[in-house]
Amino acid sequence: MARSRKFSRKDIIDAAFLVVREKGLAGLTARAVAQALDASTMPVYSHVKTMSELGEAVVRKAWDVLAQIQEESPSGDIYIDMGLGYVLFAKREPMLFACIHSEEYSAINTGCGEVNFEANLKRLMAARHPMFEGVDEETARKVMFYGWLFAHGFASLLTSGIGNEARRLESESATIDMFKSANKIFFHGLKSILKQPSPKGSDSERIQPDASDTI
Repeated sequence: MARSRKFSRKDIIDAAFLVVREKGLAGLTARAVAQALDASTMPVYSHVKTMSELGEAVVRKAWDVLAQIQEESPSGDIYIDMGLGYVLFAKREPMLFACIHSEEYSAINTGCGEVNFEANLKRLMAARHPMFEGVDEETARKVMFYGWLFAHGFASLLTSGIGNEARRLESESATIDMFKSANKIFFHGLKSILKQPSPKGSDSERIQPDASDTI
C-alpha cells in the first residue's frame, strides 16, 4: 500500500499561490488548493485554520513577486526600473496585481505596501540617484509617491478596459519603450518643479502629500 504524501505549510501556500495566479482570489478554495496538490482537503486544513489565513499568505507572496520584478534592470535606471517593474508586474501577473489591491486584504496590502515603499526609497537613496541629489528625506518621499502615482496609472490602464493605447501594447518591449518615453517627460517635469521653491500657499504646495504618505 502506497504511503500517503505529507505536505508542509509551504506546500499548501505554494499551491494556493498557483491557484490565485491563475484564477484570482475568487478562485481560492480548499477544494481548488487540494486539486493543485492532487490531494484531499485534509492537508489544507491541517496547516491553516481559515481560507482567509491562506489568502493573507498568498497576498504576501504576491508582494514578494512584485519586489523581485522591480529589481530587474531593463532600462538601466534604478528609478525608472522600480516603476517599470510595477507596470510589468501588472502585465505579467494580472491576477496577482489585483491581489495586491484587494479590499478584502486591505490591512495586509497596506503593510506590505509600506515595506515595499521604504525598501525602494532606501535603495534609491543608497544609489545616489540624480532625482534625489541634494533633497531631504521628506522631499524624497514625495518624489517616490508621485512616481508611484504615475506608475500605478500606467499599470491600471494596462489591466483595465479604458486605456486603448496602453492595451494595444502586446509585447513587453513595446510596454517598456512607452513607459520610458512617458517617464522621461514626467522625470524632467518633476525635477524642474523640485528645483523651484513653491510660493507659500500655492496650489503646488497644497497638493503635496504628507511625508507619511505611502502607497
